[in-house]
Amino acid sequence: MFLKVIRNLTLCYMVGVVFTFPVCLFATESAPQGAIKSTDIPNHHIFYRKDKRAPLTNIEIVFFGAGRIQEPPSKNGLAETASKLIRESAKKQGYQDQLVSLGTELDISIDTISLKISISALSENCSKSIEIVRDLIHNLNFSESDLQETKKQQADYYQRYLLTNTYLLMKSFALAKTKGIKKYKSLKTLKNLSLEDLKQYYTRLLKTDVVFFKVVSDRDSIEIAKWLRPITKERETGGFVYSLKYPTTDYSVGPSAFVFNRSRVKNIVCYWLIPCGRIGEEYHIPAMISKTLMQNINLGLLYTYFREELGLVYNIHCDPRSFENVRITQIFTDPLQHNSEELIVKMSNFILQLSDNPRFWETLKERRKFYYHSVTDAEVRDYLERFFVPENMIMIFVGPKDHIIDILNKHLSEVDIRVHDVKELIE
Repeated sequence: MFLKVIRNLTLCYMVGVVFTFPVCLFATESAPQGAIKSTDIPNHHIFYRKDKRAPLTNIEIVFFGAGRIQEPPSKNGLAETASKLIRESAKKQGYQDQLVSLGTELDISIDTISLKISISALSENCSKSIEIVRDLIHNLNFSESDLQETKKQQADYYQRYLLTNTYLLMKSFALAKTKGIKKYKSLKTLKNLSLEDLKQYYTRLLKTDVVFFKVVSDRDSIEIAKWLRPITKERETGGFVYSLKYPTTDYSVGPSAFVFNRSRVKNIVCYWLIPCGRIGEEYHIPAMISKTLMQNINLGLLYTYFREELGLVYNIHCDPRSFENVRITQIFTDPLQHNSEELIVKMSNFILQLSDNPRFWETLKERRKFYYHSVTDAEVRDYLERFFVPENMIMIFVGPKDHIIDILNKHLSEVDIRVHDVKELIE
């Protein structure tokens, strides 16, 4: 919960909520007045919590804007490869062993927004550990052989990821083809990454405009500030800058169906994705619609209609998701093959006719007894008529290819059918 609050506060800061000082403290105990002044750690921000239960200190150094968001499509995978290369170089150059000898754990991770370097240490050894991390950050050397070894490891990881996260990659792939987001994984761009690409990334990483620290420690905030000075002292800016503008482009022109052949199955995996705006936009209406359609595992209009009344499917879910800056409403079912034709047709019609479905409005009325009192029916109807339309419907089907195509050609002839191999998801 603490980390979630910190992330939200940081995003607020980035979009214009001005704090009194560029250093912010959040503690379980009141910090002394003037404990850390803005001049002590320039261009940095500390989110701090005191925890006396154990003599431990956890510090997460967040390079804000250095995540996957900054990659052009031709450099897809650059940030993730860089994080792996930093980790492997730390091992080869002895920094990892130095930290282990102090009982300190080091982790380097990447997400859409940022690159993070985390250390977990005994508080008595934390100052020395931070000095080692500082040397690691500023003295890393990358070689061509290091890069090739890391790229090989990444390629193997992509193959394993394909096996364990197939459906996630399918959704990312479909949105990349229709909404212009980047694919999650690409062997082609990974292969083309050069040592110069990695060096340029790392140079910009060290100069990231906003760096903040998430700290949980039994030590005083003044002592924490002193520990961090080896990292913050004379650090330059002019590198990565976080932006709310994601590189997405809408170029879908009609309903699309992505078909992946899987012949020896009893169930047809079906997804309906309804892109419904961007991250940062109003969220109450899509959340309310999702809750109306599927409140939990066995409540909601979808469950009542498709499972209890029609008996077409056992598993059915509806929830809001996001991929990069694209927010979607996602509906999932996996009907048996002999039920798939009726289910696919009825579900597609159900989605497109939702604004005129009296049962939806009745269910919504029940939901209003508990939540969403401020949202009017007119606003909900306007939202449905804007997004729950044919040109905005993306479907994904996994099962016998010919069977699925026959259903689409027979009942949904206006749909753009795109047949793909699973291997394409990481090409």
